[in-house]
Amino acid sequence: MIAGIRKKRVFCLAAAMVLSAAVPAPAAEQFYRLHEGITAYVVNTDGKDFGVSLDVRDLNLYANGPREILFKVYDPDGQPVVREIIPDDGCTTANLPDRIGGWDHELQSFINHYAKGTTPSIRWSAWSDPNRLKTIVARTFDRPIKGAKKGIYRIVLAGTPDQYVTLRLSPDLKYGVCGHPTFMHGHGDLLKKSFIYVPHNTTGLFFAVAEPDEPRTRHFKLTAPDGKVLFDGMATGGFLCPNEHPAFTKAFAEAAAGFATGAYDGKLLTLDVGDGDNDYLIKITFQQSRDKAPYADYVGMGSCAIYCPDAATANAIQGGTVVVDNETFWHPFQVRCHEWLKKNPLAGNPALRKEMEQIFGGFRMLETGDCRGSSSWSNLAYAMGYYGMQVFKPGWVLMRRSDVPEDAKALIKEGLIMAGDRLSFATHIEKVNGNAFSQINVALWYSHRATGDPLQKERFETFWQRWSTEGWGRGSGLSPSGDSQEHFAHDMHYGSYLMDNWKASGNTWITGPPSKPIDSGGGILGDAADDPRFQKVIDRYHELYTYLYCREAVSKAAIAANPWSARTHMSAHHEAANWESPQHPWKGDPGPDLTKDVNDGHEWFAARRKGYYVLTFHGRLAPEWMSETFNGQLGFGGGILCQVTVPGKGPVIASTLTDSYGNGMHPSQWQNFHIHALVGERWDGLPVVAGISEHEARLEGNRVTSSGEIRGAHLKSKRSYTFNPDSIDCSVELAESDYAEVMSLWMHTRLWSEMRAAYEMIPYLPKGPDAKTATAVKTGEGTALTAAGATTSRVRIDRGGFGVEIQLEKPAMVKLGTNSTLLIQLVAPGPKPTPAADVKLKYRIVPFGA
Repeated sequence: MIAGIRKKRVFCLAAAMVLSAAVPAPAAEQFYRLHEGITAYVVNTDGKDFGVSLDVRDLNLYANGPREILFKVYDPDGQPVVREIIPDDGCTTANLPDRIGGWDHELQSFINHYAKGTTPSIRWSAWSDPNRLKTIVARTFDRPIKGAKKGIYRIVLAGTPDQYVTLRLSPDLKYGVCGHPTFMHGHGDLLKKSFIYVPHNTTGLFFAVAEPDEPRTRHFKLTAPDGKVLFDGMATGGFLCPNEHPAFTKAFAEAAAGFATGAYDGKLLTLDVGDGDNDYLIKITFQQSRDKAPYADYVGMGSCAIYCPDAATANAIQGGTVVVDNETFWHPFQVRCHEWLKKNPLAGNPALRKEMEQIFGGFRMLETGDCRGSSSWSNLAYAMGYYGMQVFKPGWVLMRRSDVPEDAKALIKEGLIMAGDRLSFATHIEKVNGNAFSQINVALWYSHRATGDPLQKERFETFWQRWSTEGWGRGSGLSPSGDSQEHFAHDMHYGSYLMDNWKASGNTWITGPPSKPIDSGGGILGDAADDPRFQKVIDRYHELYTYLYCREAVSKAAIAANPWSARTHMSAHHEAANWESPQHPWKGDPGPDLTKDVNDGHEWFAARRKGYYVLTFHGRLAPEWMSETFNGQLGFGGGILCQVTVPGKGPVIASTLTDSYGNGMHPSQWQNFHIHALVGERWDGLPVVAGISEHEARLEGNRVTSSGEIRGAHLKSKRSYTFNPDSIDCSVELAESDYAEVMSLWMHTRLWSEMRAAYEMIPYLPKGPDAKTATAVKTGEGTALTAAGATTSRVRIDRGGFGVEIQLEKPAMVKLGTNSTLLIQLVAPGPKPTPAADVKLKYRIVPFGA
């Protein structure tokens, strides 16, 4: 995991190149995996002409769809002399059907396999075998650079973990390299002996290393400038953490004073990486103090370590920093911003002066990878596109104002081009958090409008097109149903953020808590009046949530009828008055009859009649690999009843999650669930929850049918609902997996799909609307139902004059579950398992009290 300490920082900058006709002779080469980018700091003290050559190879493994590479070269003054987008290689068909999230998915996939005592299908390190890489066609891009200026040139590449880039400099100039935004991908002897400059004003150190493949063979040693060994050991476990790993704790504690007092500033750490066949990921971040602006925000500030082949190179590059007035900067334009403020050209306009200080402070967050630095991990959707960098809308506002001097506008444009270019390639772990991922659209919209730059406009249009059509991968961006997906599925709470963040005024993303730096007076929708795409998204978003809401479950229990929620058990974070309005009325209120495939997404289906409102969910869930990363299942589907509400009175049936992030929702805990699902045990005792399935669903007239495979069960489930004028006909049935016959070809005697216990679980609200009176649950004969159960054909759930009656097609054993649920027995527990095809149930839900 991690390692932390604290204290100060520095910068020297990077890459100027002016195109010239001649390219020097070929030189040594090194290849890198873009995990998800690298920056090479080239030492050119004589100002020689030189050439940059890139061989680009694409695995086309994880990134389904076209994926470009950002290619920039800056001169020592920070001016981009190469700025282009390397196009995709043309192979865009999906390779892996699962939903993936960059390095997060890769690591979890491999770690989860090893943690189970088995191995993944492919070694994580396999792709870095030079002989294997040679089998992949390389595309070569040569760029001659006119030296002109002496100093440090900087080459920035950003892409995806699928992409390997071989870098050649001719002549063979020395350079250091860093990864961004999170890891440097190591392989072979790449970082065998590295020298790392400690920037001035560094307050602490963050360290993380992972070697996913087993057996682990790499030995890592990190030594402070005074000889203290900060770490000396193997990358045991997924990541290393100083609080958990004995090789860290004492050494880091002893070294803390060195960082805190500035004793290590301007000196060198050394990293030694032992021999081994495995690739690894390493992250070393030098932290800045949060004690003063501009770094006093929620993710802090840090810069990635630059790994250099020798001490001279490290000292020349100086950690990619420039120190002016004892302040640390990473880019020349930041220094120019600092000098501009020192001249105080706005002495007579303190308000504008404050605004300029704020936006220039925001630009100070850009570090070695052209992206926002942070004190530890870097999800750029948050760190740059959402809470963490207040530059994009403020830049757009200031560029439009006549009282802003032209030289200040030039600096703003320079910063926006750097930040916007890099942010448009934040498409990896960022995809997991849809609420923040959606805000990259906003940042890129403001950036390209402010700069008027054609390349930035193209990047915005590309990002928007892929975000709005799942072009960044299935389960990322805007869903077919209209919400911004979380954890590659749906989340009720975080998924609702976009409705506030894109509203017409008071945008929390733009102003950023707790202060309000700059605001034009309208949110993104007001500012983008000439771009109707934003409004169309928000209108469809609101429409979706008018079906998903369940008023009483929100206000009384601080939870929601959202069994499908992939992150949290909470309701939408809006106050009801904020979005439950005449323009967007809740569909659970009384109204005309409706039967709806919600937003034509084929995931949620709703029906309203005089006596009931019902919502069912059949769509996508978080991928299995992601659920395994947390404590339990992240959301349930499979045709689940989310709610049955009596309009004007309140919900009666409401499926709710126990907690957030899978807490209390492991399939083995099914007896404590409060969801609607067929639950029980397979022939071998393993739990079965039919709601852990994604169904293909369709609506024909007033009837919804759906079916799909149940994860990890060798079973398939099918559900149907018929929405009658005064009742709902329900059916559920199991079947063996569609693939059972194939599996039986080589193991025909094995049991695959038999059940030894099965129940239809129906959750109800345990108290009446007054939150005091207990809900009455009785059999059709008028007897109070208990945990012991009774054989009956009817069960009446009465919340105080309104409720529903469950009418079974034939009498069955029904009992109370442990968490305000009915359990209708389909298979009696016993030694003899029941074939899946015999597990089925039909019943009718009849509301009363409307």
